[in-house]
Amino acid sequence: MKFLHTAMMKSESSGILNQMYGESISARDIGADYKVKIFTEDTSIASKYSEILEVYRPKKKNKILRWIEFRKAYFNWLESQQDEIDCFVLRHSLYDPLQLSFLKRIKKPVYLVHHTKEIEELRTYGLKGKILSIVETVAGNQSLQHCTGIVAVTNELIEYEKQRINDPDKKSILYSNGIFFEKKEIIDHRKPETLEMLFVASYFYDWHGLDLLIESVQKSSHQNILVHLVGKITDTDQLAIQNDPRFICHGHLSSDAIAQIGQSCVIALGSFALYRKNLKEGSTLKVREYLSLGLPVYSGHLDMFPDDFKFYKFGELRIDDIIDYANEMMSYPKAVIRDSSENYISKLILLEKFIKELEYLNESIDKNT
Repeated sequence: MKFLHTAMMKSESSGILNQMYGESISARDIGADYKVKIFTEDTSIASKYSEILEVYRPKKKNKILRWIEFRKAYFNWLESQQDEIDCFVLRHSLYDPLQLSFLKRIKKPVYLVHHTKEIEELRTYGLKGKILSIVETVAGNQSLQHCTGIVAVTNELIEYEKQRINDPDKKSILYSNGIFFEKKEIIDHRKPETLEMLFVASYFYDWHGLDLLIESVQKSSHQNILVHLVGKITDTDQLAIQNDPRFICHGHLSSDAIAQIGQSCVIALGSFALYRKNLKEGSTLKVREYLSLGLPVYSGHLDMFPDDFKFYKFGELRIDDIIDYANEMMSYPKAVIRDSSENYISKLILLEKFIKELEYLNESIDKNT
C-alpha cells in the first residue's frame, strides 16, 4: 500500500519538524512506500528538510481569511494526491470544519493522529481557548466519526478520542514516539559514592513536576545525590535551589553536551506531574533519548513499556524510592540498558509495526465492504 502522512504547520515547530523528518528517513530505510509531508507557509525552514515540505503562501492579509485560505489549500492539495495514495495519515487539525469537509469528500481511508487531549488543553487558554474548544467539540467530534480510524501516542489518548464520540469500537492504532537508534560507544563514568541523575526539558513547565522534586529532595537528609537540570527553569525554582549543592542548573545544552553529562549519571528522570494536564500516560521523546544514552528512567507517568521492562520505572515521587532504583541500576552496563530498549524506542522498528497495522486494518475494511 501507498501511504501519505501529513501535518499542517503554519510556522516552524522543531518538535513536529524533527518527528516528521525522522519518520521520512525511517520509511526510506525500511523501503516502505510511505511519504511524509509538512504543509507550511514558512519559507525560512532549513534546506535539509526541503524534501518533506510542501510550501504554500496565502495571499490574504486578514488573519481569519488567511487561516481559511491556508487550510483550503492544504485539503485541496491532499485531495489532489488521492489517485497516487491508498491511505492518508493526518495529524488532527484542531477546531477545523474544513477537515470535516475533506473527510466527507475523500474516497480513501483516512486516519487522524492525536498527541493530546485536545478539548481539555484548549480550555486552559483563557476565553479564546474556551470558544475554540466548543468548535473542536463540534467539528472535531464529527471528524472523529467520519475518519477511518484513530492513531494516538498512548492508549489513554485512544480511549479519550473514543469517548469523545461514544464509540468504543472505533478502529485505532497505538503509535508511540520513537527516535533514531544509534549504537554509539557509551562512556560510563558512574561513581557509586555520588548518585547523579539527569532531568531534561526545553522549559520546565508545571507538569514536569520540578517543584515537587525539589521539595522531595530538600525534605530528605540524603547528600550523596546530584541532579543535573538541563533546560530553562522558573525563577521560583531557581530561587529554591540556589543554595542547594544537590542541584546543578545547566540551562540549554546541545545533544552532545547532554550526552556528556549523561556519562556520569546513573538514572534519568521523567515528568512527575502530568496529572496537571489531566494525563496519566506519556510518550515523550525525552524518555527515549535517555534510554538511548544507557540511562534507566524513573518517572511519575505510565508509558508504553511492558511491566517487566526494568529500565523504565513508574513510581511515586519519593526520593528514597528514586535512590533505591538508582542503586539497583548501578549493576547494569549502560550498553545493555540501551540495547534492551531498542524494540520500544527505535523509530524504524515502530514505523514498520505501524505500517503493518495500517495494512491489516485496511485489509479488514476491504473484506467487509
